[in-house]
Amino acid sequence: MQEYKRLLANGQSALDNLPEAALYWRLPLPDHNFNNRSCGEWLIAMAGGIEYVINGLLSNYWDHPAEWTMRETLSTPERLQAYLGDVISLASKLEAALAEDDLAKVIHLPNPRQTVIGELLIERLALSAQHYGQAVAMARAFAAHAGAELPPKNGSRGERAAIRQE
Repeated sequence: MQEYKRLLANGQSALDNLPEAALYWRLPLPDHNFNNRSCGEWLIAMAGGIEYVINGLLSNYWDHPAEWTMRETLSTPERLQAYLGDVISLASKLEAALAEDDLAKVIHLPNPRQTVIGELLIERLALSAQHYGQAVAMARAFAAHAGAELPPKNGSRGERAAIRQE
């Protein structure tokens, strides 16, 4: 669960220096593209997916976060940071409730699919890391489009190397 919390905390840090105009800015593409999400939308997808899995494991409540994860509700970087903080707290609850032996247990998902808890957590972590990377890329695209330069974010190569050495 530490990896989830680190990823969410990196999302919070990425929002520290993000101009509010960049939060829901999208690349100006000629056609509608469902992958053309803004930085904020990628961070919401990251946190919402983590929240979905954790709520499912903690309470067997397999429902996607809805109204509290809409861009209208999370309209500022501060509100989105608070939501990411809420998901960090939720990850801490799962960390306290989950024993090492639980990772090998088979669970049945509502889609219908059965999987092992550990595999589900790894799948969600990989997808969430991809969403985080897309969010950072969109923030950088905004800076390039606006002619500005964003400061380096958490997760830079030097920081990743330091984390691996720990």
